[in-house]
Amino acid sequence: MAEVYVFMGLLESGKTSMLLDALKSPDFRDDGPTLVISCEEGEVEYSKEFLEASDASLVRLEEESQLTTEQLMAFDAAYQPNQVMIEYNGTWPVDRILDLALPRDWQVYGVYATVNGETAELYLNNMRSLFMEPLFPASLIIFNRCGEDLDRKKFRRNIRAVNPRAQIVFEREDGTEMEATEEDLPFEWKKDRVEIGDMDYGIWYVDAMEHPERYQGKTVCFLAQVDREPHFGRKTFVPGRFVMTCCANDIQFLGFLCRYDTVLPYKTRDWVRVEAEMRMEYHDLYGEEGPVLYLKKIQGAPRPLDEVVSLL
Repeated sequence: MAEVYVFMGLLESGKTSMLLDALKSPDFRDDGPTLVISCEEGEVEYSKEFLEASDASLVRLEEESQLTTEQLMAFDAAYQPNQVMIEYNGTWPVDRILDLALPRDWQVYGVYATVNGETAELYLNNMRSLFMEPLFPASLIIFNRCGEDLDRKKFRRNIRAVNPRAQIVFEREDGTEMEATEEDLPFEWKKDRVEIGDMDYGIWYVDAMEHPERYQGKTVCFLAQVDREPHFGRKTFVPGRFVMTCCANDIQFLGFLCRYDTVLPYKTRDWVRVEAEMRMEYHDLYGEEGPVLYLKKIQGAPRPLDEVVSLL
């Protein structure tokens, strides 16, 4: 089975750099040959030395008409890749690649998009449909070359309106990630009742760990899976989510201990909606003071479309 990763974005948005970073990452790429399919020539080159060191082969498609199932099958037969990375042309219709029948043993594992922070405002204001199209199917969107004055909240709001499941990362010109501020949080944490969006659980979990004082004495409401273990103690369970911490190979179940004083009619891995008051107190499992939930209300919930969330 060949894992397929598609990199989208407008010209000079940083697709090649993102793809090269993926090839460098031991957490990202599998062992075995990689096929890179480049559908446009950008400002960054693929060096022969780097490709050889990465056990990767490069092929180019100059015209949209060349992107066919038959051509991909020919590539599969010629290179027999374990992994395929496609740098998609930013002027070609997104549906072209998404609707294309892939070779039998190819499966799409990720669709990623890049945005040039220097031109993002211009594109959003003047060419909105062209700007937004590559962002619709992406599970990860990276804004690079961002200035400190970039209105990150506006871009988050616009993207979440059409792609609520996307992870959105902002990077400075030097490549360092811009830390989230209070204003960047996708939920109203200052209210007495904090509603956590289904895909925002990972963001809330990290914020609650780093700033528990924000949630002290407040009611938090979120979608979760049940985890019941004897060592949690009497009348205690953990409502949490599976969270991708860095890549698909690093997924953990993260949640806070939750006390209850009634019957809990749910078993491990059941999906539920939880309302609970958060307090900071000592627990033996923490070995120190940490967030402990006190259940106020729980009810069964349907399985979400995306069971795994991210920390971003």
